[in-house]
Order: sequence, then structure tokens, then C-alpha cells
Amino acid sequence: MQVLDTFDVAAIRALHEREEFYWLDLYAPTDEELDELGELLDIPKLALQDTKEFGERPKIDDYGPRVLIVFYGAHEDEIVEVHVHVSGNEVVTVRRADCAHLWDARRQAAGATTGTEQHVVYKVLDSLAESLRALVNRYAEEVQHLEDAAFERPTTAERRRMSELRTKLFRLQQIVVPQRDMLARGGDLLEAVPGLERDVARHPFRDVHDDLVLTANQIDYLRELLAETVNVLLNQMAGRLTVVATFFLPLTFATGFFGMNFGWMVGHIDSAATFFLLGVGSMAATIAIAAGLLMRAGYFGRQ
Repeated sequence: MQVLDTFDVAAIRALHEREEFYWLDLYAPTDEELDELGELLDIPKLALQDTKEFGERPKIDDYGPRVLIVFYGAHEDEIVEVHVHVSGNEVVTVRRADCAHLWDARRQAAGATTGTEQHVVYKVLDSLAESLRALVNRYAEEVQHLEDAAFERPTTAERRRMSELRTKLFRLQQIVVPQRDMLARGGDLLEAVPGLERDVARHPFRDVHDDLVLTANQIDYLRELLAETVNVLLNQMAGRLTVVATFFLPLTFATGFFGMNFGWMVGHIDSAATFFLLGVGSMAATIAIAAGLLMRAGYFGRQ
């Protein structure tokens, strides 16, 4: 099977005219190249317009003899959008970012002696689904570390990372769940894609769906863990504020009491010794009593 990774008009035209099946993987093609490719392969204008603009939701658009599949994967920490144009004679993938898992699928396809639409489409979707799962697994290790740090003394960077991961996981969920639901209706995909036989292709595409189910479940779990981790931090902050309030509430009462200028206090607190004994001493005793009660309750023994 031929695998092309450059926009070689002569090679594409020759393969297309011979009706020899091939996979063309284009990285960041220009609008002019896409227009020329569209004329050469008779790609519908609406499908071509989606590929020029990008930013599409995961979907399968049926254009009769051709189908456009929009699917997402990941490379390192970035989301990768891939447009897959399928006909009975070729598979064309278009992307604007690298994807290591897709490279591996392309190398495997290039080494194969034969290839079919079913095999290539399955390898593309499977590699993208695996890249998303690998990204979520890396996030899982980070979330576990942040969860442990929350019970100690998390740094400002760790707290900031918690917020970043919650945002990234939410964005991933918006991608993985629609792709999972799209492949759950596997019959739609199998009926729409030219060259795919329903009974033969059912099992491979079900594997991709199962991977996405596991990934979506793991994202839900990690988001729940992060929410609980943030709650731990908020509870710790509330506990510290409670300790501070425990000291200051009795002090506020004591200063308010001595500030009412009772006649006895005005007449008897007339020396520095009396001032320090009754005034400062009573507040120091209040702090000592509050500290003793908090220590006995175990607040000073906790992080």
C-alpha cells in the first residue's frame, strides 16, 4: 500500500487514475493545495471548506461517494484535530499539528503489503484514541501527586496546576465524550464510509469505542479527584481562619469590656502594674486558654 506524506500532484494523480488504494497524510497544507486536491479527487466543497477552517466538532459527514470524519487526538500536552476524507480509492488525513501516535500508524501502514479503507480508517481512529488515553494517563499521575500534596503544604505552582488541569480535563471531556457517542452508533459509520463492510468492520471500530469509553470514565474520575483536592485546600483554609477567629473573638470581647469605662475600673486601674496585670494579663490569659483548648482538640497537630 502506498503512503504519501507530501502533496505530490503527479503521484496522487497517477494513483487516483489507476484506482490504486493509498493513504495521503498532509501536514498543514495551504488553501491552494487543498483546492487543487479537491479538484483532483473530486472532494465536495463543503467538506473542503471544513478542512480549510478547522475548529470542527467530532463528526461524520456523509457526502455520498465520500465521507468526512473529524476526529481528535493528542500530541504531548496539545489537542490535535484531524480531518479524514475517505472514498473507495483513498484515505486523506489533514492536520495542523504533530501527532506521534499517528506517525506510528503511518509507519505501520507503509510497511504493509496490502491495505484497505477499513484497515487505514481503523488505524487512524485507533491511534488518535490511544493518544488521548496516553495524555489522560499522564494527567492521572499529576493528579495523584497533587492530591498527596494537598494534605501537606502545596506550593503556589501546585495550586495553579490544579486549576489548569481542571480546565484541560474539561476541554478533553468535550472532545472524548462526543467521539465516544459517535462511535457508539457504529452502524452509521460503517454504512457511511465507502469500502467498509459492516460485519467485518464492526469489531475494530468497537475497540476504538471501548478505548474512548475508558478514557471518558477516567476523565470523570480525575475531575472528581481534583474537585475533592480543591475542597481539601478550602477546608484547610477555613480551619486556619477558624483558629484565628477563636483567638480574636475573646480578645474583642475583653477589649470591649475594658473600653466601657466603668467607675470601678476608672478608680482602681491607676498604676502601670495594675494595667499590665488586669488589662494585658487578662488578654494574655485569654490567648493561653484558647491555645490550650485548640491544642487539646488537636488543631495544632494537623497540617
